[in-house]
Amino acid sequence: MDLERRMERLERENRWLKLAGITVLGALAAVVLVAAVIPQETPERVDARGFRVVDANGTVRVTMGAESIVYADENGKARAWMYADSIGYADQNGNTRAWMRAEGITYLDENGTHRATMATDGMGYFDENGAPRVVMRASAIAYYDEDGTVRAGMGADAIGYFDGNGTGRAEMSAGGVAYYDENGNTRARLGAADLITPSTNAETHYPAAVVLYDTDGNVIWQALR
Repeated sequence: MDLERRMERLERENRWLKLAGITVLGALAAVVLVAAVIPQETPERVDARGFRVVDANGTVRVTMGAESIVYADENGKARAWMYADSIGYADQNGNTRAWMRAEGITYLDENGTHRATMATDGMGYFDENGAPRVVMRASAIAYYDEDGTVRAGMGADAIGYFDGNGTGRAEMSAGGVAYYDENGNTRARLGAADLITPSTNAETHYPAAVVLYDTDGNVIWQALR
């Protein structure tokens, strides 16, 4: 009886082993068949009119077409884009905040007002009304007040200060420092000076001097070297 029970158990185990072997062989055959159907090489080209990336909520986050690439936030609002001639950025409210084109880069505030630009010919900063306040070019740097009047400037050969009327009041150059009154008359100079002797009308150049002038341009005090 024990021998018969053992034989029956061995037969059952043998049947299970055969079934398991058939199952494994079938799975392997399916894998080989799928591998044969799916191409193993990377395709040489993929043709499409556009591509989209959608997040888990179904919101389109990225689109790419023949004319542009656009990135959107989780609310579907475009936040950055690239066209053939420009790149742009927008805030969470959809307001354009920055542009980059071939001619330069522009920054805008939340109201759409230009606040800063950088171009091939210079850089500029603008106030909340769009008025230029600082402009830097290859030849000079200028500062403007809220009325658009130049108040300070620096060029290749001098630095100047101007009053509210645009009149130069102070200047510093390689030749020295000069102060001017509201009418543009020289009132003081430190550095090189050219003085005229009244009796002979001769002009003398002094490389180092301190000179004070009256409103008519006459010397009232001097210290010459």
